[in-house]
Amino acid sequence: MSKGHERQQQRPIVTLTSDFGLSDAYVASMKAVLIRGCPLARLIDVTHNVPRHDILCGSITLERAVDGFPPGTVHLAVVDPGVGTDRRMIVAQVKDQFIVCPDNGLITWTFRVHARSGDGASVSEITWRAARSSNTFHGRDVMAPVAARIAAGDPLRSFTRPIEDPVLLDLEPATTKESRGRIIHIDHFGNATTNIRQDALRAKPSISVKVNRRSVGKLRRTYWDVAPGKPLALIGSSGLLEIAVRDGSARDDLNIRVGDSVVLR
Repeated sequence: MSKGHERQQQRPIVTLTSDFGLSDAYVASMKAVLIRGCPLARLIDVTHNVPRHDILCGSITLERAVDGFPPGTVHLAVVDPGVGTDRRMIVAQVKDQFIVCPDNGLITWTFRVHARSGDGASVSEITWRAARSSNTFHGRDVMAPVAARIAAGDPLRSFTRPIEDPVLLDLEPATTKESRGRIIHIDHFGNATTNIRQDALRAKPSISVKVNRRSVGKLRRTYWDVAPGKPLALIGSSGLLEIAVRDGSARDDLNIRVGDSVVLR
């Protein structure tokens, strides 16, 4: 490995996930804080198009980032409808990575999936506060500085304290014994992801899938295993059961919404 490549590999990664959109300066404001606090950081946008105040969607999106990035990565996630209230802000450690976010359930899907798989998870409350801070932008004034400090190598104990009661949403993977699940996320293509994991289907090789009382048939391997416009069920890239429509949108064509029940028969 060349010295230049080795130096590049040592640069810390900080990802950003939010519901801020891209038409305002909010994302740039957080990046400015991150760069000032850790000039060597590589900043990677996961998305800033989480639907406004949609903590569940933010939680699903954040887990995908945690699953894909290497150990040591710092994830700054800000979907924070309770900003300025007495809700806590936290740092979660999962898969040797760090998540800086409000304590409102954003870590739920990451916590449920990876803590249960044996990776373990710990959570600390952020105790540090800036001398001056806006009541409406803790992403910039509290969480971004903390993410920068973690990326720069500062020890967590200098600005956090351990807690054992993080806020978690009513959301977890379906167990192998269950014959139903629910829709937890709908992507840009209208494909509907469920909370049913691939390993939960191994004991059910001949299942048929129903959503909204409509059968979408047996499990398929690819989107092209059915004719155009036809619904199907398959294992998506996240390892979860997914409902889709070839060349169409399950959300629109099947009138699927987050929270809808999915039945395995």
